[in-house]
Amino acid sequence: MNILIVEDDLLNADLIERLLHKEGFEVDVATSFIDAISCIDKSIYDLIILDWNLPDKSGYELLEELRSLLIDAQVLMLSANDGVEYRVKALNGGADDYLCKPYSHVELLARVNSLLRRTNSNKNTIIQIASVFIYKNTKEVKIEDELINLTPAEYELLEVLASNPKKTFTKFELLSLIHNEYASFSMSNIIEVHIKNIRKKLQDKEIIKTVRSIGYKIVS
Repeated sequence: MNILIVEDDLLNADLIERLLHKEGFEVDVATSFIDAISCIDKSIYDLIILDWNLPDKSGYELLEELRSLLIDAQVLMLSANDGVEYRVKALNGGADDYLCKPYSHVELLARVNSLLRRTNSNKNTIIQIASVFIYKNTKEVKIEDELINLTPAEYELLEVLASNPKKTFTKFELLSLIHNEYASFSMSNIIEVHIKNIRKKLQDKEIIKTVRSIGYKIVS
């Protein structure tokens, strides 16, 4: 599970990072709105721990940006504001949970685990793009009722693209998902090969767009 901490208090960010690392999570830290956007452009996160107060823009503005981009990571908002109006605003804005400062690390970890269990449950969904159906629980792809035979790597690439329809993925990002196939991926054209095969198997339906000089994205 990948977690992004967005917190400008370096001491608090470090404490949370070490706590989560001990639990076996992969963790990145951003200290501002701009840093967070940069991280989100490069990686996919299951959970974002987001502080309300950031030096450039507010955490709430970042929350709005995340949801406008259709990023479906769970968001745990942290804030020293314990008023009901702040909780309501955060939850209505797309936060999945709200935790007031100061808090215990035991409670923070409990909230994190609860949200990640919810993430696992939400993964059992169906994504539809035109007449293509992606069944995330069974890892099957169908065009109407016809089962499409994708390799595991092809399926993984298609699911990642389809789960993040607003995001353009670089070839390096996509290659990192299947890097076990190659000891060195800097010289490999495997992504182009996989995308070509996926398009062919999907009967050349134009749902994967090539973004020139960058990579690929899903279009509906």
